[in-house]
Amino acid sequence: MHFPKLRTLALVTSIAFHTVTHADPLPHHLGHWMGNLESPNGPRLKIGVDIYTRADGITWASVASPDQGAYDIPVKAIHGEPGDAVVLDIDNASLKLTWAGDHFRGEWRQGNTLPLELHHVPGFPMPARPQTPRPPFPYSEKHVAIRSRDNVVLGATLTVPFAPKHPNVVVLIAGSGPQTRHVDMFGHHMFDVLADYLARHGVAVLRYDKRGVARSSGDYYGHTLADLQDDAYAAVQALAARKQFGQIGLVGHSEGSQIAAAVAARHPEAVDFIVSLSGVGMSGLDLDILQDRQAAYDLGATPAEIERIVRYVRQYNETALTTADGPPRVAALKALYERLTQDDQQLIRKYHMDEVTLVPEMAAKPFFPVSLRTDPRIDWHDVHCPVLVLGGSLDHQVPANDNIAGIVDALKAGGNARVKAAVLPSLNHGLQTAHTGGDDEYARIEETIAPGAMHEIATFSREQ
Repeated sequence: MHFPKLRTLALVTSIAFHTVTHADPLPHHLGHWMGNLESPNGPRLKIGVDIYTRADGITWASVASPDQGAYDIPVKAIHGEPGDAVVLDIDNASLKLTWAGDHFRGEWRQGNTLPLELHHVPGFPMPARPQTPRPPFPYSEKHVAIRSRDNVVLGATLTVPFAPKHPNVVVLIAGSGPQTRHVDMFGHHMFDVLADYLARHGVAVLRYDKRGVARSSGDYYGHTLADLQDDAYAAVQALAARKQFGQIGLVGHSEGSQIAAAVAARHPEAVDFIVSLSGVGMSGLDLDILQDRQAAYDLGATPAEIERIVRYVRQYNETALTTADGPPRVAALKALYERLTQDDQQLIRKYHMDEVTLVPEMAAKPFFPVSLRTDPRIDWHDVHCPVLVLGGSLDHQVPANDNIAGIVDALKAGGNARVKAAVLPSLNHGLQTAHTGGDDEYARIEETIAPGAMHEIATFSREQ
């Protein structure tokens, strides 16, 4: 909810077990496979499939659309078809793969069936960014598996500097959406860049794929915030069990900030400090309305149009809060839209609100009403460890002044005086140096994270 929305080929639902029982080609052809999908009346798109072994030992796959800047799109189920073929289900689409000697013959099924040949490639194309980490590295990196409360296994990377001997360590907690341990955004690997900087400045880092995403098992789109909090706490416990680190901190970006607060509030003995980056300091309902108001403004809506949009957003959210998950909520939200006047329907379409934020199929997921009801200030009130709160002055997703004030006020109301806060000038939601802070800048900006922001995070994390 808090990062700009990508219009990908498909946004997916829950993860299922790999149910193929015949001669399955996937385990024998791990790696990246890519081809060109040519639709009769649409653009030519590169489509990729990454086949890998998850952290729980199961062969799995994800889909990529490099031309749209979308990678690691989760597959919700894999099943067999006659002829030693497998089908990857991707919510409103599927991809059938049949091994053809040295490549996969593919069939993309989304209304029509389109042919697609996928050949092995060393990796998927993505923009080269100047801050992407490059050797030599003054630290070690290893892949680790972390078991969460409900037997979900998280795939993770642990980065440990060669010095000092017992460094402080932080868990990086991603914002909303099916994020990997890298936090990919238009070719920027936000968490890779941050982990590299922290390790070069003496702080160890653990970062992980969200449940149901990339190398992690589990069900992402069936999750609640409580599940994500359990996963973050499992990461903290895994670090404590290694007995090789000093203080253990949490660095949460956007929604990850409130996850950090919840973990520290519920397990105060386990968390020694927190860094909140572009974090939320108001209720989910208030933030959602604020975000849609800002999105409409950024797209050029007039003040009168914005108020009409916000009126509908309030009705939309109220309907979502009072209707059961799944098909009943989709039906109720579509009926709400149909009851709008033609002028209001045209207004919603004009600013693409029906494609970006007001999508009934996404609102039907269990996490949506939970996120609206959530108020992270309740948890911040009960956090008593040292906290650094940072936000960017050009953040359009989580406007810094109001949200930082909400976090700081909650901390101080709970008696926590060990709080530092700053609004960093000219930074957007992703902590890039920006000109306007609009969604359209993310891909154009070469910087992944402003060095000044990373310096603040590293200094605070090292000195605890």
